[in-house]
Amino acid sequence: MRSLYKIVHTTCQTGWGEQEQRIYNESVWMENKGHQVVIITPMGTPLFTRAKEHGFRVHGVSFKRFSSLKDYGQLKQIFKDEQPHILNTHSKADSNIALPAAKKTGVPCRILSRHISDPVRNTWNNRKIYKQLTHFIFTTSDYTTQHLQQVFKLKDMEIFSMPSGIIPPQDLAPKESARKALARDLCLDATTRFIGFAGTISKDREVDTILKALKLIQSQIPHHIAILGEGTPDCLAELKTLAKDLGIGEKVHFIGAKEDVWPYYRAFDCKVLAPGNKNKIPLEGVPLALLEAMYSSCPVIGSKTCGITDIIVDKKTGLLFDPQKPKNLADMILDTIANEAATLERVHQARELVRKKYTIDAMGRNIIRIYRLHQVKIARQYLV
Repeated sequence: MRSLYKIVHTTCQTGWGEQEQRIYNESVWMENKGHQVVIITPMGTPLFTRAKEHGFRVHGVSFKRFSSLKDYGQLKQIFKDEQPHILNTHSKADSNIALPAAKKTGVPCRILSRHISDPVRNTWNNRKIYKQLTHFIFTTSDYTTQHLQQVFKLKDMEIFSMPSGIIPPQDLAPKESARKALARDLCLDATTRFIGFAGTISKDREVDTILKALKLIQSQIPHHIAILGEGTPDCLAELKTLAKDLGIGEKVHFIGAKEDVWPYYRAFDCKVLAPGNKNKIPLEGVPLALLEAMYSSCPVIGSKTCGITDIIVDKKTGLLFDPQKPKNLADMILDTIANEAATLERVHQARELVRKKYTIDAMGRNIIRIYRLHQVKIARQYLV
């Protein structure tokens, strides 16, 4: 049985979000295990540039609406030249073109990764993509897996929840020194303590709920809020205005995006992630930022939605709250800070969960098992 593979990843995305980082990190892991990786993405994107600088074979395909015929022909030629064992597509536009091209050129194993939780309609084209052109589907949360199974009547061995795995740092800063360093960077008293948020700052992420929760308990705890991540100017302005109107403006700090987030998780007394639902649909898969915090032994509080409930077992690995109820969140923040023994037990359970199931190594091993499963299925077909 083949032990090494040539793997092609495609994406039409042009940013540097979790999807693109997942492709890059997974590719580096596979390369380190001896596999060959080829990445197909629009030219000039962060993934294109980083992959090329790393030394991967990279092909630029636009994946734009009016270039689909040209892209299809280009992809067929790439697959003929590269002769990959596996194709993994990651977004709608590239899946619609790359999967048919891969089937036409005989790519043996075709995988579609679904990174978001938006509903997928049972249309003719989607049935073709999910039922005829793919051998396996990867999702980033159990919710998405269950949704797709229901829509397309997929069997258990056709679809797998495959959240992105974190890359643990070699060392973690001592919590007390990390907290003091953050206080110093923000020109605050060295004794200042923090509640943290890290992720994309948008209305969907319900950061306003965190601010409203702090307002309710600001007289009971001395904590400030440190908010990491990028957001649109309008959204940031609204949140800053809200903090001022709530009377907590001096306690809310917008730090921006950081390449190295680990010291911040160590500095927080707890991390809150509060995404809501959009039209009653969870917004995302298992959040990487939450996994990183859990590995950092940072107590976590998350809303009862999306992939958060895949990893936070209430009162065991963290606490879950209703994203529409700031009072519910406020009570859980107080509980986390006041009940040290129970919090430390949750922290221990959370870190062990991530260490065993949600690292890049665990993710990579699971993906390799799927590759080998496909080889076994093909071998059995030839034996019949």
